[in-house]
Amino acid sequence: MADDKDVLDKVDALLKRHNVAPPGSPSDTGGVPVLTELVEAGEAPVEAHPVPAPEPLPQDLVAEVMIGVEAHLAAELERRLAQRLSAHTREAVQQAIGELRGELARMVVDSVAEALSRRAPK
Repeated sequence: MADDKDVLDKVDALLKRHNVAPPGSPSDTGGVPVLTELVEAGEAPVEAHPVPAPEPLPQDLVAEVMIGVEAHLAAELERRLAQRLSAHTREAVQQAIGELRGELARMVVDSVAEALSRRAPK
């Protein structure tokens, strides 16, 4: 129990050492940086540096990039579809097999009975 109190005292001392005092007045910020310049409504904004209009990209470059992007998208779409479809296909096949097992068993029994009836001694 004494160890716990000792640890808590150390943590408390550490927190107090790094604690920033709250500001006592608007001019005292307590060591916290604040905005010091107020902007009044109606003041003229600072002029922005003119930005030159971007030059249009060459059509062959745009076409080349589009071909690459389309190829990447097609491959990614195919991969994702294959993942999702394989799971759905697997489920559908298992369900169909389950449904067909009963029908298949009845068909086999009927076929065997028919074959046996044809072989019956006359």
